[in-house]
Amino acid sequence: MLLVNALLVILFLSDTHGGRVHDLRIAETTPYPLPAGSGLLQDLGFLSFTLPEVAILMPTKKPRGEELTLEQQLANQALHQRRLRIEHVNSSVKRCGCGSFGTTPQPLVFRSPS
Repeated sequence: MLLVNALLVILFLSDTHGGRVHDLRIAETTPYPLPAGSGLLQDLGFLSFTLPEVAILMPTKKPRGEELTLEQQLANQALHQRRLRIEHVNSSVKRCGCGSFGTTPQPLVFRSPS
């Protein structure tokens, strides 16, 4: 599990889990360092996951046999743009081997955006 802020700075990287462990189970057992009033952007795989006093932002799921309204589609697109940037951070973490299971994790190196 990866937690980044609005500037895409990594705030938290959870321990890795081997085997077939669902992300929701990992999230439920991981203490997240989010202060009250924070917002958490998550996907539909975490549908039942909540944190006290934290706003959960998730895309709207399309109802069976119906279509999403234009408002819902635009909101989903906005969330997708934010998630895409986060996924790029996630792939960077994987690329440098930080937190990979079965290997020796490499330390995270942060560069200042100067």
